[in-house]
Amino acid sequence: MSEQTLQVTLSDGRNLDVRVSGPDDGLALVYHHGTPSSLVDDGFDRPAQEHGLRLICASRAGYGGSSPNHGRSVVDVVTDTREVLEHLGIDRCLVAGWSGGGPHALACAARLPGVLGALVIAGVAPFEAGGLDFLAGMGQDNIDEFGASIESPEVLRAYLSNARDELADLTVESLIASMDSLLPEVDRVVLTEEFGANMVASVVEGLRLGYEGWFEDDLAFV
Repeated sequence: MSEQTLQVTLSDGRNLDVRVSGPDDGLALVYHHGTPSSLVDDGFDRPAQEHGLRLICASRAGYGGSSPNHGRSVVDVVTDTREVLEHLGIDRCLVAGWSGGGPHALACAARLPGVLGALVIAGVAPFEAGGLDFLAGMGQDNIDEFGASIESPEVLRAYLSNARDELADLTVESLIASMDSLLPEVDRVVLTEEFGANMVASVVEGLRLGYEGWFEDDLAFV
């Protein structure tokens, strides 16, 4: 088993923070983190290693120490992921994505050569899919956030600036409070355990230099 965190310089000059863990000869599992989050382990390391997988996670553009990619779309993650895999000498992989990582995992499954399978956990749906009410069934926090995204970039910036301020000095308790309208009781219980501490660390790392990745994600989704 090995673990390393590195920064990969892409062909357009941007940098991506990348974390690799697990057996060097294991089948690669490329994990696309949630929104807002980062490459910090939020629960995938242990099950990936139990299945002999080599887990690869990059902080998406604008998160953590990864350079922003202004105006990016969801599919732009395919080029970034391909260059990371080429840097690591990997030509076959699985892809997975949770929440905001879901669409990015599906983009890689559709467009990235060598993808053998995809897993999406509670992923964000396509905004303009036929017959789909994008906001239906969402908690009020998501309705407010995506409502700001739909209204204008300026409104979204104001919303996320306030949201990042509220996430300063984040703890498990304040994380649960910030997601009050989104969490059923079973999720609240899970967040009080190790998973909650990991998620806090992942969000803190993702937002340590600002909210640009969060902003770019939300605009890409709509």
